[in-house]
Order: sequence, then C-alpha cells, then structure tokens
Amino acid sequence: MEPYEIIEHTADVGLRANGATLKELFQNAARGMFAIISGDERHDDVTPGTRRTIQIKKEVDALEELLVDWLSELLYIFNKEKILFKIFRVHELNNDGIKGDAYGERMTPGGTAARTEIKAVTFHGLTIQENMRGFSCNIIFDV
Repeated sequence: MEPYEIIEHTADVGLRANGATLKELFQNAARGMFAIISGDERHDDVTPGTRRTIQIKKEVDALEELLVDWLSELLYIFNKEKILFKIFRVHELNNDGIKGDAYGERMTPGGTAARTEIKAVTFHGLTIQENMRGFSCNIIFDV
C-alpha cells in the first residue's frame, strides 16, 4: 500500500492517502500535501533540521474535521514561515485533538522552491474509510 498518490481533480489537485493506523494516515496526508507543494515526492533537497510542534485541542464529531485542521495548520506555517516540511510524527490523535511534530527546512532564495501553491484544504468529498489494510481518504486542495 502506497502512503499516498496524487490524483487529478477538475481545476484543483487531490490526494489519496493511506495508513495502517489513523496516525499514519494523518502523517502520510501531510507528506502528500508537501509533495504537491514541492513538486518532489521525496523532497531530496530538504534537510529536516527545523521542527514545529502542532497541537490542536478541539473536540470533533468526525476525524475528517481534525485532518483538515492538521493539514491547514501545516499549510499556514509553511506560508508564514516558509518551512518546507518533510517528516511528520503524530503523537496523539483522538476526538479531542491532535499533537504532532513536523520537520523541515526553511526555504531560502536559490534553494528548494515551492512548485504548486495550495490555497486551502477542502472538505469536498472527504471521508476517512477503514479497510482491510488500515485507513484511507481522498483530500482535495484548492490551488
């Protein structure tokens, strides 16, 4: 099972993320989003020396809402601080919130550049599904 695959969507871009656990699904969704942003699936040029801790305390009825919040917070940090993330670790995940770390490198002039601008993470068609291999979901990004 691939951690993620980029899927085509009319006027936007999508991602199918997979994970053996929900934590892994959230990590792989973040990896896929940054593969879209960087245009490089492996992020070979990124040295993950900068860490940001993301903690969202929010009671949710559905984990899809938390997934959008997690990805949106990572996207916000990327846009504000210009950190291109490569490695993600989710430590806590439940209906009361999420806590995890993202590791990446601050973009510099002449260094690794963003290839695709993601404006927002959407709820369009987003459902987390449990299957025989774990969990999967489709996510559409507004570009």
